[in-house]
Amino acid sequence: MDKVVEAVEQVKKQWDETWTETQGHIKAIEDFGKLRETNGEKNSLPRLNGLAQDGLNMLNSLVLKLDLLAPQLPSYDDVQSAQALLENWRQQCHSLRVALRNANLQAKANVRKTAQQE
Repeated sequence: MDKVVEAVEQVKKQWDETWTETQGHIKAIEDFGKLRETNGEKNSLPRLNGLAQDGLNMLNSLVLKLDLLAPQLPSYDDVQSAQALLENWRQQCHSLRVALRNANLQAKANVRKTAQQE
């Protein structure tokens, strides 16, 4: 297999892993403050936000890598497929940013509601 094709496959694999992790962090932010965790492993909201931001930055980095690799692919069809994937990834990054913003608003509401109940 061509080195460029291998590099593209590696970028796709990294994307999938990072995407899943980042979605998990955003879900944790959204659920933050709903219940008072009794275990000592509670993540702080700033830490969760940092992890989510790191994930988003990594995803943007992977978009740039694929953008550089796509024109080097061996066939025209591969290039077109990579370009379509790039556009899809850009839209997914945007939707993740919106989800992160909404998750933070939900976390703020959860903390406020929990504080009122106490």
